[in-house]
Amino acid sequence: MIVASAAYLLGLRRVRSRPRPENNITLQHLQLGSEIARQVSTVLMLQELLPHVVHLIQQRFGFYFVGVWLVDEAEEGSQALTLQVGSCPPGVEPPPQGTRYTFESGSVLGQVCTRGVCFPLEDVRSAKEYPHLPELSEALSALFLPLRMGDEVIGVLDIQHDTRHTFTPVEIMLLQGLADQVAVAIRNAQLYEAEQQRRKLAESLQKIGGELASSLDMRQVPQQILEQLAAVVPYERGSVMLQRDHELEIIAQRGFPDNRRALNLRVAIREDDVFQQMVQANRPIWVDDVTQASGWQQLDWLPLNRSWMGVPLITKNRVIGMISLTRKEAAAFSEEDAALVLTFAGQAAIALENASLYDEITRFNAELEKAYHNLARLDQAKADFIEVAAHELRTPLTVIKGYTQVLASRPGVVDDPDSQILLKSVMDGVNRLHEIINSMLDVSKIDNQTLSMHIEPTWLHMVVRRVAGELKEALQERNLTLTVEDLQELPWIQADSELLYKVFYHLVVNAIKYTPDGGHITIRGSKVLGDDNVPAVQISVHDTGIGIDPAHHELIFEKFYQTGKVSVHSSGRTKFKGGGPGLGLAIASGIVRAHNGRIWAESPGHDEENLPGSTFYVQLPIKPVAERYALSGVDEKAQKGHSILET
Repeated sequence: MIVASAAYLLGLRRVRSRPRPENNITLQHLQLGSEIARQVSTVLMLQELLPHVVHLIQQRFGFYFVGVWLVDEAEEGSQALTLQVGSCPPGVEPPPQGTRYTFESGSVLGQVCTRGVCFPLEDVRSAKEYPHLPELSEALSALFLPLRMGDEVIGVLDIQHDTRHTFTPVEIMLLQGLADQVAVAIRNAQLYEAEQQRRKLAESLQKIGGELASSLDMRQVPQQILEQLAAVVPYERGSVMLQRDHELEIIAQRGFPDNRRALNLRVAIREDDVFQQMVQANRPIWVDDVTQASGWQQLDWLPLNRSWMGVPLITKNRVIGMISLTRKEAAAFSEEDAALVLTFAGQAAIALENASLYDEITRFNAELEKAYHNLARLDQAKADFIEVAAHELRTPLTVIKGYTQVLASRPGVVDDPDSQILLKSVMDGVNRLHEIINSMLDVSKIDNQTLSMHIEPTWLHMVVRRVAGELKEALQERNLTLTVEDLQELPWIQADSELLYKVFYHLVVNAIKYTPDGGHITIRGSKVLGDDNVPAVQISVHDTGIGIDPAHHELIFEKFYQTGKVSVHSSGRTKFKGGGPGLGLAIASGIVRAHNGRIWAESPGHDEENLPGSTFYVQLPIKPVAERYALSGVDEKAQKGHSILET
């Protein structure tokens, strides 16, 4: 805003005393300066502010033409002025916006722009190196005022008269004050527009990043990158290229004349080519004119675009490819373009990485789904085979068993000790096969969820005593001690006693198999709170055997699973490390789960020298039992202390 100093007021007095009253400088300058200052503070859009300002100056002082020119760069290092806005009296058409004038440093406008001084012309028709515009053919005098921002001249305020007019020093001083205000207005508007542009760009990048992050389809993301990039940095032709070993493969393109030839096009990576330079520099590089670049290979089916830019796609500190852009004109890319594309490329690289990982996971899931169905089919086929084999084996085995019993009772065989020994061996084998077949049938029922359960009040102490009695002979053969503790105090539960017998039978047989001769097996019972704080009974079967590797604690309950090498196992139901079909623990687990219980194993590890032992736990929920079942008919001796079965 112009300050009314003493010298300024003196200048006004001298102006008022001039003999040409039509050119007198009045308080209109102060009023106009104040009005322009208000406009500068309220209007920040350059396209709205400048037309209003030049129209005010032209109208208030009756000038023939008032225009604002801004400096820009011309070719070969020369400078030029571009007309931003012009105002003339009614009926006179001003020069069109965008009119351009190139000047040398020694010309009239060159002195204004390079030295930052005003330049009055009393007769423009005789002036050389002056922009004689056909639209301003009536102009006779002119005043060119620099638009200054500090030491920088950003343009020229052009004032012209249609009469020969002599601009006095005071008038020039006042008009220069208006020009300074116009310069401030222009710079403020430029800064505001630049800030608005940066804000729009940031919002655009944020929106683009969100859109890219939300897409995980590897077939769509690369093309989205090029489509979204065009809204940020315009280009003629673009492609997304990923490195595949020693080649770059185009996975998406935009602006190519032949889509089919462009897609999947591979370009060999050569030593010191533009891609290698970009990787080494780890930043964008560009070529101002590819026709002048040595080693540049132009495909004959592609139109020539002289400017090229490559921007690296970087993820996890590694260049995985690049975004390639071209423009028709030479030297069409700038540092600002490179910075914008690099910011965008960072988001694009993350989107590509996410899409690639998602694509890989999707393929892996599809393969897993296929493998799962194959395994389910094979498992069902195996279950069907087990069921069929068990039923088919049972019939001939029954025949063998029956004829063996008949043969053992025939005259001449009954009294023959050798024949009885042979027949006993045959019968033992038949019984062992019968036990294996029954186990196969049990597993089949568990797998097919056809296990028949007869729920009744059950006292686990009696179930375990029955198991101990069944295995007494095997324990004596192996010199093993079986101790049963604290089971008498356990409450009755609702369960299938026959199925629970199989559970503890298999657990004790397993303990016998993996405990060396002379070892101990202990069965304990307690009342606990199970899952969801439901009251339950817990039975543990502990042995002093070779133990179980923690990695196998869950696998041992799978069908046919065997610990150690099967080839070194001995055969037999209760021999040390004796072999078997691997069904016992699977059957126990299935029966416990059918009772809504839990079964698990604990062991420090497998060690055949130090014998750390293992413990199997069975937890079964307690359900209310009628009082008439409570210990009725139970052997009184069995209720006292604990029972010991030993050799």
